[in-house]
Order: sequence, then structure tokens, then C-alpha cells
Amino acid sequence: MDVMLRSPGFLGFVYVAIGTLFVLFAIMQVQLEGWGFLPLFFLAVAALDYVIAWNFIKKTGNATNNK
Repeated sequence: MDVMLRSPGFLGFVYVAIGTLFVLFAIMQVQLEGWGFLPLFFLAVAALDYVIAWNFIKKTGNATNNK
């Protein structure tokens, strides 16, 4: 079980989920108060999460090709 939680595929999924959550927070914030610092910050964090997720997903592909 512990090995599965550390696998690159699972971590990639987690980071995509967190990034999507931050995008939803940004959308809600824009609807409430308009564009400001907070929605831009949420979108920047979401972009960072998606980049990290992409790196984990690439590691998943490399791990399966090396076996």
C-alpha cells in the first residue's frame, strides 16, 4: 500500500487534482470579487501543480518502458 502511494502515477494524479481545485478556487474568486491578486495567485499555484504532475506522469511512462 505504501509503495502505491509513492508511485509517480498516483502522485501525478494527486497533483492534477490539487491543480484543478486551485483553478476552481480562482473561478469562484473571480465571480465573487473580480480579478485581483488572489485569483492570479491561485492560477499560478495551479500551473505549478500541473507542471509537477506532468513530470510525475513522464516518470511513469519511463518506468514502464524500462521494465
